[in-house]
Amino acid sequence: MSVALSNRFQGGKAFGLLKAQQERRLAEINREFLCDQKYSDEENLPEKLTAFKEKYMEFDLNNEGEIDLMSLKRMMEKLGVPKTHLEMKKMISEGGY
Repeated sequence: MSVALSNRFQGGKAFGLLKAQQERRLAEINREFLCDQKYSDEENLPEKLTAFKEKYMEFDLNNEGEIDLMSLKRMMEKLGVPKTHLEMKKMISEGGY
């Protein structure tokens, strides 16, 4: 879908459409969690899911459904624990993150 968007739109318009598409997809995932009885006892679930969605959207900039190494590196920097590429790769290989 992102390829089709980039062919028709460029710049901010394409990015805005990509983020709107991502918002809808993540909202659907959140609805699934809210309807699942396994999570019915979870305190403040709607608020937690909203917070997770917002943070995820902040770092999944291309809407590929995953956070790549550069996005993870940027996330760690924003959290105040910057890491080098080598440190990031080591953490991932060790399963630390």
